[in-house]
Amino acid sequence: MRDPLPAEQSAIELLEDAGVDQLPVPVEAIATGLGADLTYESYDGEVSGMLIRGDDGTAVIGVNSRHAPTRQRFSVAHEIAHLVMHPGTPMFIDRFVRVNWRDGASNSEEIEANSFAAELLMPRELVEQEVDRVLAKPQLVTPQRLAGQLAKAFQVSPQAMSYRLENLGVLDPAALIG
Repeated sequence: MRDPLPAEQSAIELLEDAGVDQLPVPVEAIATGLGADLTYESYDGEVSGMLIRGDDGTAVIGVNSRHAPTRQRFSVAHEIAHLVMHPGTPMFIDRFVRVNWRDGASNSEEIEANSFAAELLMPRELVEQEVDRVLAKPQLVTPQRLAGQLAKAFQVSPQAMSYRLENLGVLDPAALIG
């Protein structure tokens, strides 16, 4: 297994500092523990979340209340990434679009924020523990069922969990097709 990327390492350290060792990861508590105010508003278009920093050191994380709770949790985690990893930028507005990881066309700060958010919401260590727990039961476990069961435990979307399992090398991407 590969070493964590810098963004993932930042998330690991934040989880350790927050004393998180069980599911689901309390992203809202982590955000407020970092001094951010959370607000849930109905945003037009595809805005999923935003981070606004004040000149006085305050930070507000805005989350689109129209999105599914699992998407809202990812948005909070993504904005925490900007708060922790990208100081000095007064505002980030993030839209609900699929990041194109393979051709390098995506903004590097957004790729970092997504990597951080994935590790924060679905910590590698806890994912591995849950995979072992699910696979230890005598049952038929398809890749889709595994992703679905873990998604519920982590309170993320099955798609996000599928990507995470693929990126951690737990699942072969070809096994998820169909």
